[in-house]
Amino acid sequence: MSDIATTDELRRRIAQAQAGVAVLARREPDSSWLASIQRQLEYVDGAARDGATRLDRAEELNFGLLASHYVDDADPALAAELHTISAATRRLFGF
Repeated sequence: MSDIATTDELRRRIAQAQAGVAVLARREPDSSWLASIQRQLEYVDGAARDGATRLDRAEELNFGLLASHYVDDADPALAAELHTISAATRRLFGF
């Protein structure tokens, strides 16, 4: 997928990724890892929506890493998108 240059684009891509993660979560309702990815995406989306320039919990964000371990086998395209979102989050929020 293409690079993400703005928080508006970040929010759009998060919304698309959340839909894919939700599909996986319905297949594996007891997966705490997928639930963690969902919570982290909601946090980043909320910060972007609210116009934040920094993330108070930046050091806790690991959804890109979780995607490598828990999403890649089930949906490689979604895992790649989560990596793109993670990189954009780090760049846009300066960490």
